[in-house]
Amino acid sequence: VENVEGDEGVEVTSVYAKKDMPKGSYIMPSDLAASFTIAEYTHESLKANTDIKNTGDVSVIENFLAYVEKHGHKTMSDGRKLSYVEVGASFMIRRSSDMDEVNVGRWMPEYPTGKQPVYSPVYDRHMVSFDLFLVASKDIKKGDEIVKPENLW
Repeated sequence: VENVEGDEGVEVTSVYAKKDMPKGSYIMPSDLAASFTIAEYTHESLKANTDIKNTGDVSVIENFLAYVEKHGHKTMSDGRKLSYVEVGASFMIRRSSDMDEVNVGRWMPEYPTGKQPVYSPVYDRHMVSFDLFLVASKDIKKGDEIVKPENLW
């Protein structure tokens, strides 16, 4: 992890590979596994608490909610109203809309027909992993910046 000068002289945080990682390698799995979950109901309740007048300083809640908005993503599991929020160093991986520089993606094996089934006990059993883990989408060399797609989750 390094702070580097980005566009227009603004300092940004970037994450770099410490070793060569072939396509398909897990990216920062311990950091991603440290993510916490927050139910939609809890998120909405915290938001509502910030709107109540005369309750004192709620900036900690507002800052927490801003963090959840920026570093959280909803589960792919149908029927679950849950978000995962990255708290490990993986949240510092730069995002890009330029797919030529993106080198990581979701760990979601291709289904043989090319389309996710309506129901699969195998996919259902592994959905938390699919919601959390990243893999190298191409070979990454030691020293390369790790970049995830803007619309990853």
